[in-house]
Amino acid sequence: MTQIQRPAAAKAAAFDRLEAAARPAVEAALGASLAIYDRKTALARFQRLSGEIIASETPHAAREVIREIERALRAERARCGHWSYDLNRHIALLVAHRAERARLSRLLCAGE
Repeated sequence: MTQIQRPAAAKAAAFDRLEAAARPAVEAALGASLAIYDRKTALARFQRLSGEIIASETPHAAREVIREIERALRAERARCGHWSYDLNRHIALLVAHRAERARLSRLLCAGE
């Protein structure tokens, strides 16, 4: 290994350790937020979702909600590193995504 490769390998190892240490904290934060998820409040910020779609109890409507959240997540990830990036907004979107995916699963199981 050359002198140039050593710092890069050390940096990668340090990043891996940091990621491994942070993952349980992030999962705990997401789990706690999921327990207090308020669907009406979380989805009200999406102007592209109508009240009928939000209130609907169909798998089709649930998929539309998930698509909109995924679009917002892509936009938030694209802002990463920019001054407009907001970690709290990103976490809120992840919580909403997990909650809505679970809701879709429940709707699909109930429809069988």
